[in-house]
This record gives sequence, structure tokens and C-alpha cells, in this order.
Amino acid sequence: MGFRTHDEDGALDTMSLDDYLVENKEASFMLRAATDSMRDAGILEGDLVIVDRSKTPKEMDIVIAVDDGEFKMVRFDSLSKQGAKVEAVVIAVIRKYT
Repeated sequence: MGFRTHDEDGALDTMSLDDYLVENKEASFMLRAATDSMRDAGILEGDLVIVDRSKTPKEMDIVIAVDDGEFKMVRFDSLSKQGAKVEAVVIAVIRKYT
């Protein structure tokens, strides 16, 4: 999928969202945010979230974790208190306005 963009000379070029947003296609997938639990991070219910299983999470990263058999989206630094297992790191969010 691509769309046209303008460069500095005004010429049009094609941009692939896959190439722009995803570094490791084999380890990445997209899911839909089920709740507004990450509203403070700017992720709203219905947003598409791109995650990468090959990334090592860092402090303040948003991750997909499994806790008691349930998947949830949380900040990585809050996991130590919860004992959940990290499945993937959030690398991008896509929101459709219409």
C-alpha cells in the first residue's frame, strides 16, 4: 500500500506504510486496541497497533503482555509489579478518523 508524497522539489513519490512502520516483517503483526486503557499514551479503543516480537522492551515502552492468560497493553515499567510476560513491543499506532 502506498500513497503519493511531495519531496522538496515538489515531485511526487510513493511511500509504503509497511516499509515506513515495520522493521521486522516476520516478527510483526497488527492488532486493534480493545479499550481506552492506554489513553494517556494516546492509544484509543479501535486504534490499530503494530507490534514487534523481536524488540527488547525498554523503560517506558508500551508492550503487549500476557497476565493470567489474558493479553493486555501496558507500560513495560509497570510489569515488574504484575509479573506478566512480554509478548511484543508496540512500534506504531494508526488511527482512522472517518
